[in-house]
Amino acid sequence: MKLMRIIAVLAVAAVSLAMLPNVQALPYFGLDWPDAPPVPPTPPAPPAPPAMAIASMDVVAPPAPPTPPTPPEPWDDDRDTYVLSNGDMNVINGDGDTDMSDLRRAYGRHFFWFRHDGRSYVVRDAAALQTLNDLYRPQGELGREQGALGRKQGELGRKQGELGRRQGALGLEQARLGLEEARLAMRFHDEDDPEIQSRRHELQRRQRELSRRQDDLGQQQSELGREQSKLGKEQSRLGERQSELSREIERKLQPMLDELIRQGIAERAH
Repeated sequence: MKLMRIIAVLAVAAVSLAMLPNVQALPYFGLDWPDAPPVPPTPPAPPAPPAMAIASMDVVAPPAPPTPPTPPEPWDDDRDTYVLSNGDMNVINGDGDTDMSDLRRAYGRHFFWFRHDGRSYVVRDAAALQTLNDLYRPQGELGREQGALGRKQGELGRKQGELGRRQGALGLEQARLGLEEARLAMRFHDEDDPEIQSRRHELQRRQRELSRRQDDLGQQQSELGREQSKLGKEQSRLGERQSELSREIERKLQPMLDELIRQGIAERAH
């Protein structure tokens, strides 16, 4: 009897478990299930931001810069040749075909001859020649300064060469003594010979003396090298100044010669 009750209880429990997923749909159980929460309303779209005021502005492009004036055509060194002969100042700029002797035979020792646009001109007016001479004088003075500096560099170079030869001679003597020391070192059976020992000591003494002399020459060489470096820097500075003067002369020379041609002071040369 008890067994029947247990079976009945198990059967009821099994049916209850099978019907549990549908229990919300069975109103006769008397259970009040809460309604599903309402779907929240869709929020209104935010209003579009007002258009930036700059959008309605017309962007004005900046005005184009003015066209720079066209510089005058420079005198081309490949075409324009000139020779200044005025006493102790001689300036030649050209293609190498200009014969100074021929020009002096034709125009004397005071003239300025030049070729421009395929035509040759000569200036012999004293005032114009003085102006041209003054234009080139700074460059001539700088050239003499460069020449004097170059002579100093040459003298230093001669001294450096002499020191180099003396160093080379010492090096050869050191090598010769080194070979002799090596030969003596191979004479093992004469190691206790007093003459051999004396000769080794003499060779070592002379090697030390030669090394001191080499050191002295090396120090002198270093001093000359530093002086040479200073002169080289000064020569470089003068070279830069010479280039500046050349550009300055070219800028001034072009309008000057154009004016000499216009005034007829520059005569046609044959």
